Formats: sequence, C-alpha cells, structure tokens
Amino acid sequence: MKKEQGFSLIELLIVVAIIAIIAAIAVPSMLTARMAANESSAIQGCRTVCSAEMAYAAVNNQNFAPIADLVEQNFLDNRFLNTEGFNGYVYVDDDAAATTFAFEANPVQTGSTGRYNFTVAQDLVVRYGTLAPEEALAGQPIGQSADGVSSDEAPPEG
Repeated sequence: MKKEQGFSLIELLIVVAIIAIIAAIAVPSMLTARMAANESSAIQGCRTVCSAEMAYAAVNNQNFAPIADLVEQNFLDNRFLNTEGFNGYVYVDDDAAATTFAFEANPVQTGSTGRYNFTVAQDLVVRYGTLAPEEALAGQPIGQSADGVSSDEAPPEG
C-alpha cells in the first residue's frame, strides 16, 4: 500500500473555517480601535489649534485668526486646511470676530472614521458635539458629567 502525504479536503476546510472565525472576531475590534485612535487624534488636534490661537493672540494684540491665517503665518501646519481631513477628521473654523474663536473637528465619515464631533471655543475646553459659536462655551466638556463632577471622581455624598 502506498502512503499518501498531504492534507485532506476536510482538514483544509476546517483550517479555513477557523481562520474565518478568528477574522470575524478581530476585524470589528480593529475598526473600533482605529476609530478611537482617530477621536484621540482629533482631540489633540483641537488642543493644537487652541495653542496656535493663543500664540497668535499673544503676538497680535489679543486678536484671534481663522485656521487659514494660522497656517499662512506658520502657527499650524497645512494639514489643518485639508478638506479631505487627516486622521479621519476635518477641522472647520467659525468666521467670528477677531476677539473670539470657535471651531469644530468633524469626522470625515460619521460612524467609520469617528463617532463624535468636537467643538472648541476661546475657553480652550474641548467639548463633544457640534455647537453654534455662541453655544460652544455652554457645551458638555470632555470628562465632565452633567452635574459638573469629573467622570473619574465620585459625586459628593449627602
């Protein structure tokens, strides 16, 4: 009797099925992790624009500028002007007066590149959600519950 070497069709199908199951479990987790990374990058991008606004205001008689002017005068790099966004988010500023500023970081595709919009105004607090400039200061700050208690602190008893 001749000894055959190799794998049977059933063995190969079982291995392919196991790989498919592992991929089905791993892919959604990978996409969620990517979305969370994009959101973290957007929050940091908001802080970067705030720092650029403050630096600009320090040398320009306490006046603020739109993102295009900040890029033109080298306070920001040109990624913030990219209409296709970077790291899953597009940065849009408000055309407000020179004494105030507000802008948003919006996901390029809601639900795939990011779940949330982020808004920042002249108080330099990053907030969830799209808000009108006059409402930007009244929004919910990241890390705060509705009663103003930090999300990593326990509420006072009594």
